[in-house]
Amino acid sequence: MKAGYRLRPGDQIPTRPSTAVEIMSSPTFGLGAADVRTSRGYHADYDLWDTNGQWSYERGRMWATLAPRNVPLKKLNGRINPDAVLYWRGEII
Repeated sequence: MKAGYRLRPGDQIPTRPSTAVEIMSSPTFGLGAADVRTSRGYHADYDLWDTNGQWSYERGRMWATLAPRNVPLKKLNGRINPDAVLYWRGEII
C-alpha cells in the first residue's frame, strides 16, 4: 500500500503469506483452543486485542472444535504437533 493512502469502504486490507505452523504458534491461537477445550466462554479482554489477535483466537477456537481432544496442539518440546497441523489443513476425515 502506498504511503499516505487511506482505506476506503470496500477496500481489501493488506495481507501477507503465512503458514499453518506460524498461525498455530500464536499465543492467542493457543488461548482460543484452551478456552474451547475447557468449556470457557470468550476471553474477558478479547475486545481489546488487535484484529490479528482476535483472528488467531477465533482460529484456535475453531481448531479445538474440529480436532479430537487427544490431539495436543503442542508437543512436550513446545513445538506445534504435526498431527494438529493435519486437522488445521483438513487432511483428516
